[in-house]
Amino acid sequence: MMMPRLAGTVLVRAAAIAAAIGAGILLGVPGQASADVKPGTYTSTTLSGGAVLLQRGGQVVGHDLVLIGRYPIHSTPTGGYVDFFPGHRVFMISDGHGGYKGPAYLNGVVIGSFALTPRH
Repeated sequence: MMMPRLAGTVLVRAAAIAAAIGAGILLGVPGQASADVKPGTYTSTTLSGGAVLLQRGGQVVGHDLVLIGRYPIHSTPTGGYVDFFPGHRVFMISDGHGGYKGPAYLNGVVIGSFALTPRH
């Protein structure tokens, strides 16, 4: 009589694991990153509506973007992203020339763009 109960428990666990994996795939749980934003000195430019909102020198030190403050860079397969404050996220996607460009979001809405241009 123990065997059917054990088999049922195993099936329930397997179904729960499969559901969790499926939810992770559907919800986009991040996998292993394959790229980083390279350390160095950059010019940071934030644009909105074609106008420069902020442009200043900055650095990538280790896994941090150092501008006005020090912000952790979260790696993505194409570069990384930074959360400047809750709801404000910028993406840095490699431009293939040593720089990074991407959208700037505020509460999930694209409000402009962000760029890191290498300074030599």
